[in-house]
Amino acid sequence: MNDKRNNEEIFLLAVYGTLKENFPNYFYYLNPRKPIFRGLVQLPYQMYSDGGFPLLFPSEKENKIHIEIFEVPQKTVEKIDKLEGVPEFYSRERIFLEELDYEVFLYVVVNREPFGELIESGLFE
Repeated sequence: MNDKRNNEEIFLLAVYGTLKENFPNYFYYLNPRKPIFRGLVQLPYQMYSDGGFPLLFPSEKENKIHIEIFEVPQKTVEKIDKLEGVPEFYSRERIFLEELDYEVFLYVVVNREPFGELIESGLFE
């Protein structure tokens, strides 16, 4: 979804870690927005944790990942890009979620081998 509100382009951003509602970075970047979706979706990624935050790495098979989707303006996406270290650490990818019929931005780690502890449930808590 891309639409314009007050002359600002609005995007759908899928988050799965510290940007989720009531997690630390939510208050700095997404508050007071409320997610338009919260739940498990099938994604071609696996979730790992380095202890402080989760990471999504490409996977040959799809896995269930718990996400929250927010509507955000371009300027917020750009601020979150800086938080996520785009493009040096994370890459912001456009992903189509078939079960929701949404195209979203998602931050993933590419060009690196997975590290940290595998989170098989797909839910970062």
